[in-house]
Amino acid sequence: MAKKIYYSMNDVPLGTQMVVKSNNKKVVLVQKFNFPTTFVTKDENGVEEKYYTYEVDILHWPPK
Repeated sequence: MAKKIYYSMNDVPLGTQMVVKSNNKKVVLVQKFNFPTTFVTKDENGVEEKYYTYEVDILHWPPK
């Protein structure tokens, strides 16, 4: 039986693109905090904001 690989939200690499669920704004991950896992993101205007994991859709994650 093949061993399944699990990825946590703390494994998301910096620079990953995300979409904010509430307003469909595209942002990029610049920093992560643990417990609770929180993402600091930057939008195309350079504005940094914090989001919880459930507030964003992570593009191309987890890796295939």
